[in-house]
Amino acid sequence: MKSTNYALNTTNFLNDDDRGFVSVCIQLFHAALTPQAPVAAVAAVPKKATWMERFDRWAAAGRERERERYLAASHDVFELEARMRAMERLSYF
Repeated sequence: MKSTNYALNTTNFLNDDDRGFVSVCIQLFHAALTPQAPVAAVAAVPKKATWMERFDRWAAAGRERERERYLAASHDVFELEARMRAMERLSYF
């Protein structure tokens, strides 16, 4: 039988690109034990809504007011339930 000699390559798991299971485990372990510099708290700057977002909120509030007004005009619980069922069947879009 013919013998074949294979060279064993030493690998540095922290820089491997194969992302095998052992490599990922070692990277996670290394990241967990490496001291981290404290992260300074950065104040979040609220993003200003665009005019389309403001218009959408305004239109949605108007639709909600119309629905509430329609439901509030019912005379008793049975009529209210009938109106709610009718609204569920309608599409709002």
